[in-house]
Amino acid sequence: MPAITSWLTVRVAYGSVRPACATGTVKLKKVRLSPIRSQRGFTFNEVLIAIALTVIGILGFSLNTAGVIRGNQVSGSVTIATNLAQEKLEELTAQTTFTNVTDASDANNPITAIGARDGRFTRTWTIKDSSVGSGLKEISVTVSSTEYLFSRDVVLATLVFTG
Repeated sequence: MPAITSWLTVRVAYGSVRPACATGTVKLKKVRLSPIRSQRGFTFNEVLIAIALTVIGILGFSLNTAGVIRGNQVSGSVTIATNLAQEKLEELTAQTTFTNVTDASDANNPITAIGARDGRFTRTWTIKDSSVGSGLKEISVTVSSTEYLFSRDVVLATLVFTG
């Protein structure tokens, strides 16, 4: 290469400008004006935002899942309570004579889903004269349970003609 004898300006990476003395030979390098354009990948801020959005989504999903599970358990308890009340109501309506009773209860209280001892359901019933008309008895069965600090009652009632 021929020797250069004057001052010249050499542009280097990131756009800075440096003067170079021209008393010798200068090799000119091919320099990129913007090295960021040639890099691939994500910035740290983009990665942090992506992680934050993912965590928020997962937390929302897990909270929703916990609510669904709790709802399924409550629904199952209401179904069991309804079946226990229906079972007792059918047993009481199958009788031929009806004596007025107030708040009678199972000897096994609290009962399980199949009526055995040591469960979480309490079953009571009432038989009384109906206010609708003479010759009718009103039978109501109440099954109570407590779940998630809430007490729930299922009440089934029917009228029976006594003649």
